[in-house]
Amino acid sequence: MFRTAYRLPFRLAGIPLYIDISFLIILPLMVWLTAKNLALLVHQPQLGLDLDPTQFTGAMPLLLVLVSVIGLFVSIVLHELGHSLTARRYGVKVRRITLWFLGGVAEFEEMPRQRGAEAIVGIAGPIVSFVLAMIFWGLAAVVPHSITWLWIVIWYLGVVNLMLGLFNLLPALPLDGGRILRSLLALKMPHAKATAIAGNIARVLAVAMGIYGLFANPWMIVLAFFIFTAVKGETQQSVIGELLRGIRVGDLMNREVMSVPASLTLAELSRVMISQRHLGFPVVDEQNRLVGTIGLAQMQNAEPHRWVGEVMLRNPSTIAPTAGALEALERMGRQQVDRLIVVDENGVMIGIVTQTDLMRALQVRMTGAGATPPEDTMSQYVNRPAGDFTPPPAPQVFGYTANHAARNPQ
Repeated sequence: MFRTAYRLPFRLAGIPLYIDISFLIILPLMVWLTAKNLALLVHQPQLGLDLDPTQFTGAMPLLLVLVSVIGLFVSIVLHELGHSLTARRYGVKVRRITLWFLGGVAEFEEMPRQRGAEAIVGIAGPIVSFVLAMIFWGLAAVVPHSITWLWIVIWYLGVVNLMLGLFNLLPALPLDGGRILRSLLALKMPHAKATAIAGNIARVLAVAMGIYGLFANPWMIVLAFFIFTAVKGETQQSVIGELLRGIRVGDLMNREVMSVPASLTLAELSRVMISQRHLGFPVVDEQNRLVGTIGLAQMQNAEPHRWVGEVMLRNPSTIAPTAGALEALERMGRQQVDRLIVVDENGVMIGIVTQTDLMRALQVRMTGAGATPPEDTMSQYVNRPAGDFTPPPAPQVFGYTANHAARNPQ
């Protein structure tokens, strides 16, 4: 999902934590907004705060802002951790938690499919935020006002967590409230229809937020734009997920894959490329275990007598035959490749699955040709020649279409 995110050198409850570059870009704005909010809080006598604004001079405002911003993003991480730990209880693998310019995102392998489970996972985050708000306000009730800077930060973080929880409960995908709404609707109707209804509600709310932002708060325009654009991806992903449900990589993969040994010389590989009209190949050892890939990019400026194993690209993109088709599609998107090498539990290459294979399966399901067959006979529908359902694909090499092969054959 995030291609410009950097992993932090620790895990939280075993979950990797990432910071997207957009978070670093927006950080100065968050500091400015926090400083503005704290200044308003300090200068609001009607709130009943017995505070002396003259104390907030020099480095004190900067220190307050720094502590408050750190507390804000710790609160966001805990909000996402609430989603993640709840999803784990349903057997869902959590890929990572990422901080970005609109807050945080917990990425799952898939949403839990048990009835009502998405609603429970969705409500977990706001519950964490509300609990944090009560904790902070409880602390504010016992911390003396004489410790002014600490009292200000604690009170502000209570307000922030309350707003974070309330905002995420808006019934708009992909916010938590939208997921809760979809989950509840799915109790009475198909998941795809529930997603469509929740998506339409999200669009209406996004338009309303945008109009409000024009007259009151420009930040609302940014949030409205995010919701309006994100809901399209959410609904598309839901439709694709439903269409690919029950299809495994092993049902779609092409088992007729030519590979080359690591002991081949580059001169010999050149002749193979010419004769086979391929610009890249998987590289295997004597036991047919995948050890890398080789293509034009690795052959450039290399001596013809060198071995393939010396210059090949290691750690190629792979997937298991038992993985779901949706997982394969998502992995291709994350790794920016258009095919994955299929290996068994021993690392032996047994096939390749491509985006063309996945799109073919989608088209079959969409037309109803593959909507009802049992899962164990799915391969007889999706492994037919491409001409049965779609025009032949563009000329392919291992990893990319021919016009991209020279850049990266993986």
